[in-house]
Amino acid sequence: MTVISNDILQGLDNTINVAWQNRFKDTPTADLWKQIAQPVNSQHASENYAWLGAVPGLREFKSERVPGTLSGYSYSITNKKYESTLDVDRDIIEDDNTGQIMQAVNTLATKAAKAYTKGVTAAFLAGFSTAIFDGSNFFDAGHSLGSNYEGTSKDITGANVDAMELKLAGQKDDRGDYLGYSGTHLIVGPALKAAALNFVNARTIVSGGAAVDNPYYKRYEVVVLPDLGITDKHWALADLNEGLLPFVVQIRTAITLVSKTDLNSDRAFDKDIFTWGTRARHAFGYGNHQLIVGAVAS
Repeated sequence: MTVISNDILQGLDNTINVAWQNRFKDTPTADLWKQIAQPVNSQHASENYAWLGAVPGLREFKSERVPGTLSGYSYSITNKKYESTLDVDRDIIEDDNTGQIMQAVNTLATKAAKAYTKGVTAAFLAGFSTAIFDGSNFFDAGHSLGSNYEGTSKDITGANVDAMELKLAGQKDDRGDYLGYSGTHLIVGPALKAAALNFVNARTIVSGGAAVDNPYYKRYEVVVLPDLGITDKHWALADLNEGLLPFVVQIRTAITLVSKTDLNSDRAFDKDIFTWGTRARHAFGYGNHQLIVGAVAS
């Protein structure tokens, strides 16, 4: 049996920190969110954003420059505080010969590492019913600068993807200039993963009773959001090669591990409990809706 002392607790805390950091860094899909969301370093409780619709493209220089300005549309994203907490009974520290504590720490780190992807996935799903700066839902046919919603009962087929491509190609800035967007990625959840992968990976398809070359073969990359749900049929076609992304992860305080391991603390004395947990401040929001077109499969 381990005799608990402050030195023992300090050593355990150091070991836990190293294990947590390693697992946090190496968790599969931890960086998945970066494919569809822009990281933004936040300096305040909330951040204000101006719509960038009026940023001009290159034009012929004639008599003088014609400057663009940020449009009158603006919105703010307010940071929220997040935590996850692991209480460890003193008896477990004294008696743990099977690595129960480290297993729990690895689980804590894994869930923390996936938090941004989980939050972006929630924003993606909420985008079908959440209004943004222009009063329309993020995915909506009623945007003043062009529809980015294909509708319901829209399976991943060539006809539906072609229609979504036309919506991307038809996006204009507020000067009426085409933005030149084109789909690069299909975004799906587990329920549509097989359909999406088959759509882009099958070399041939059946058309008119005959096998023909698949015109969509390797045209798109597939982003699978594991937290979308095993029955959820929301999906999207997005242009993720423009340097801008359709979602935002606003980070005020990065996810970190904190601990309470003082042997003389009231909690340790009264309850024989030592605590490790994560703390973070961040928020999830919407970037450029014109880069993505959403739909719901049947």
